[in-house]
Amino acid sequence: MSSNPDLLLKSTALFSTCTDEDLAVIASRSEFLDIPDGETVFTGGDKSERLYIVDSGEIVIRKDNNDGRPVDIARFLAGDYFGELDMFTGESRNAAAYASGDVSLLVFPDGETGFGEILESYPQMSARLLHAFLVQISARIRGVNILVKENSPLVQELKRQVYVDKLTGLNNKTCFDETFDRILSGDNKTTGLLMFKPDNFKTINDSYGHEAGDKVLRHIADGLCELVPDRDMLFRYMGNENAVILPGAGREEVIRQAEIIGDYLRSIDLAPILDGNSVTLSVSFGLGVFPEHGSDASTLAEAVHPLTLEGRRRGGNLCLFPEDSIES
Repeated sequence: MSSNPDLLLKSTALFSTCTDEDLAVIASRSEFLDIPDGETVFTGGDKSERLYIVDSGEIVIRKDNNDGRPVDIARFLAGDYFGELDMFTGESRNAAAYASGDVSLLVFPDGETGFGEILESYPQMSARLLHAFLVQISARIRGVNILVKENSPLVQELKRQVYVDKLTGLNNKTCFDETFDRILSGDNKTTGLLMFKPDNFKTINDSYGHEAGDKVLRHIADGLCELVPDRDMLFRYMGNENAVILPGAGREEVIRQAEIIGDYLRSIDLAPILDGNSVTLSVSFGLGVFPEHGSDASTLAEAVHPLTLEGRRRGGNLCLFPEDSIES
């Protein structure tokens, strides 16, 4: 048995492009299993979110044909991996896997952690892993003359798991980072960024509970989807903070959109959600424009993000550009 899961992972095509930090996380949530000759790894119909890398020995994949007779359809040797499609999709196994001779397998994730939990805990790593998976599975499927389409149910479901916030249905921070970087690397001479959060959201959570707070966030998200110019440019950045990217927008358009969104948020009737209690949201915005306030995506986001808290600190209901945070 190999004693170094990092080396085995790095030598596997699916994980070969992972960073050292990614590999450390994946290795810490993997485990080795010894499977005796003839024993079953999984059977058809099993539900599993695990993939397997052959450390030593041979695995046979077996499936019943149309006559109901078992047929060996694939064999995996040391360094090969299998089961990744079902891990990503959460579908039941459609074939069985057996050990041909004594086999050592590295299994990811281990029995303590579900793959869905890892997606949520490490979204940026998951995005990189998803990209590598799509490259690998596309190559495999093209080998049998079937193409993985960008709009296929498989691809759409995988993207949803990695890029969509489960509470609000908005694009998440991982999606924001990739989208913003792509837009600022394009041909736009100017791009606007709005980041905003309710000043009094903690009061709502403390007074009415986190379940009510979650309902407020979903209600806000639903309204914003109808309000922003491009639904794909709307994101749940983190916690109760949202962001909107405005490709091609300058300073005046950024201010105008902040006023529209601010007016909407302050007009929301939260009484049906908060047990009949009338609460008015107070909202502060951080605003920025590329390239005036940042020459790349990360620099601009870092300049704008703290302004939402600065607005709340100054009393709330404020719109601040980075230069406005410099107090005399």
